[in-house]
Amino acid sequence: MSKIRVLHVVSTLAISSGVMSFIMNYYRNIDREKVQFDFIYFVNNGNTYENEIKKMGGKSYFLKKPSIRSYNSYRRFFKENGHVYHIIHLHEVYLNGFIHPLAKKYGIKHRITHSHNTMYSENRIKAIRNKLLCIPLKKTSNIFFACSEDAGKFLYGQKYVNSGNVKIFNNAIDTEKFRYNSKKRNEIRGELCLKDKFVIGHVGRFAEQKNHDYLFKVFIAIKEKKADCVLMLLGDGPLFEKYKVKASELGIDNCVYFLGSKSNIHDYYNAMDVFVLPSIFEGLGIVLIEAQCNGLTCYVSNTVPNQAKISDDYYCMSLDDKAEKWADVIIEGIPYNKRLYHMETDTKANFDILSQGKSLEEFYLNLRSKK
Repeated sequence: MSKIRVLHVVSTLAISSGVMSFIMNYYRNIDREKVQFDFIYFVNNGNTYENEIKKMGGKSYFLKKPSIRSYNSYRRFFKENGHVYHIIHLHEVYLNGFIHPLAKKYGIKHRITHSHNTMYSENRIKAIRNKLLCIPLKKTSNIFFACSEDAGKFLYGQKYVNSGNVKIFNNAIDTEKFRYNSKKRNEIRGELCLKDKFVIGHVGRFAEQKNHDYLFKVFIAIKEKKADCVLMLLGDGPLFEKYKVKASELGIDNCVYFLGSKSNIHDYYNAMDVFVLPSIFEGLGIVLIEAQCNGLTCYVSNTVPNQAKISDDYYCMSLDDKAEKWADVIIEGIPYNKRLYHMETDTKANFDILSQGKSLEEFYLNLRSKK
């Protein structure tokens, strides 16, 4: 039996993209002799997964950003390639009315829309636009995915989730790779000359959603009471340079480490002492699963879905609180920050990529026999 090809539609192949991290975790852990991934993307920036995709047998197609002007190029793509694909998997949900009708017209029977977030955008104008563009979603798509129950409720509605129409695929990771490693901790801290510093960690794109302004305020409030602390930032994005400048203006550039995107990000969690994620919104937050798997105590905004909590060392805080309150809670918890957590068997099964990858693979393969 020939393998099936799944066409993923994403905005970017960048390593800093949480959506791409999610897809690649699954891609590495499916049987690629049975299921193969290809990609359409339209933003070409930074360090990407393109070479890895090619090595694994996938294809990447860069097209212009979807618009009236680029419509013909997309129509031409689906006309020439639609017959190749059994499934199209759309991760940019606001494009459902643009992408899925073309996919249907040119023979792609199974059209998945995947909710990765709990807001349309952090930008008010874009949020209104995206909400309007998602109105035809249930007509253009015929399969509905989400990364969490909250992300599903947000996009499809409570009743749709309760009726079983939405399939939840967790932001799964390689749990063994993210397990705490004291040797790696010493290596990374040695390379960065951190010695006995108290390291506050954060992983995320430099975009409004991740709320680096508030993170800086929390760090400064901690720094006032604990002078030996540093802030470790991993990720890149459109606001990367802005925040490097801001750190300098605030006089904290000598204790904020802008490390960019890393292919071995799992090693850097070991060097951290706590993990802070004050996001304005999240679909789930795969970095939280990674951080908890590593045994880190996490301090998180209460906008993050509850499903992200998989350990007891996880504290929800309000963004309405002053940064000083976050700082006090983090400092008070320092004596209790022990790398003792190990995933329970049932939790590990729900978030371990080996089991979750097999589930997605089987789901795709079962679609082959459906009309």
